[in-house]
Amino acid sequence: MCKTILLTGGTGFLGGYLGYEFLKRGDRVIYLARDQRGRNGGERVEALLDAIEPDFLKNTNCSYEIWSGDVTQPNIGQSDETIAKWLGKVDEVWHCAAVLLFRDTYETITESININGTVNVLNITNKLGAKRYHHVSTAYVSGKAPGKVFEGNETHDYDFRNPYERTKYDAEQIVKKKSEQYGLDTTVYRPSVIVGDTETGKTLSFTGFYNIAKIFNLIRKLMVRGIKQNPDKMKKAGIYMDGEKLVLPLRFPCKRGGTVNIVPIDYVVDTIIKLANTPKSIGQVYHITHPNPPEVPVLMSGGTVLMKMEGISFEECPYHNALALMREEVEKYASFGLNISFCLEIREYIHYFYGEPYFDLSNVYDTLGDSFVAPPIVTNEVVEKILTFAAEKQWKSMIP
Repeated sequence: MCKTILLTGGTGFLGGYLGYEFLKRGDRVIYLARDQRGRNGGERVEALLDAIEPDFLKNTNCSYEIWSGDVTQPNIGQSDETIAKWLGKVDEVWHCAAVLLFRDTYETITESININGTVNVLNITNKLGAKRYHHVSTAYVSGKAPGKVFEGNETHDYDFRNPYERTKYDAEQIVKKKSEQYGLDTTVYRPSVIVGDTETGKTLSFTGFYNIAKIFNLIRKLMVRGIKQNPDKMKKAGIYMDGEKLVLPLRFPCKRGGTVNIVPIDYVVDTIIKLANTPKSIGQVYHITHPNPPEVPVLMSGGTVLMKMEGISFEECPYHNALALMREEVEKYASFGLNISFCLEIREYIHYFYGEPYFDLSNVYDTLGDSFVAPPIVTNEVVEKILTFAAEKQWKSMIP
């Protein structure tokens, strides 16, 4: 049976793909979308759907409408008249809107969107009389928890790496409290690091893992340019070309045995929708994560090789020495007249080079049973697809 779905974050990466799937199966989707970069909300939704599947709206008979607004606004920017018009007519609310910012300097806006925005969406859910609420969170609400994290672990006393993790954790606490207050049938989904499509590597944005890969891609471009301009100076620094390979003796900190839990967008969307369609999912929390994530040194070494870079060593060192090691490398190359200070932009991701807990999937296994399909193993081939697509798009976001 077709549903009417109110969707926030529908012009984002995961939310965009979920909205696309809802439309494909015949649901009516109400997109909450604000004007941005000279485009109104409707134009942004159209551009997003076109980025996922060119001419999708021309070739598909689908039903959707736009609510101009923002999760940070009371009633998410909707008038009393609009709320009255849709009272009792919205079957489900999917809250995907969030901001993925790690730096403390962005803490205020992160709280405004991830925490206050969640409050506003829950309130409008209640005012509309909708009873089914889906909340997209993150596996990293676990913060610095060691060992294994269970889906049933809804509270903890561990520190967080950044404001993003903390605000998403706080948002989950609000979801639990208000779901009980409003009598909502709620499901919480906790994806890990989302990357491109399994088969094509296609993604709509290049955040998280991509930002790290982008830095290495930039290093390669600058070093190759430097070799062409002044090969002798670069040779003295130990930097040279070996055929198409860039040889660059650069140390990078990490923790041996630490993992980075990446999952492809198609797996995330497919798993979330299967869970959502199961009555057993009501009241549950799910990790949408990889049961066998790759180790950081293996993933990063494989990535640099695919970028045709050699000589980079991922060295074990304590976390409190990690940034110092990177600064040593910057200063070393500065002595040769080479500026690689932009490498320090990775500092906000350094925590993730020092491992993560194992995200237990018991709830997912229990709910899906034989219909559970594990994500593909992250092989060099998978990483190559991801990085090739990013390079072809020159790391430019496709999100309007």
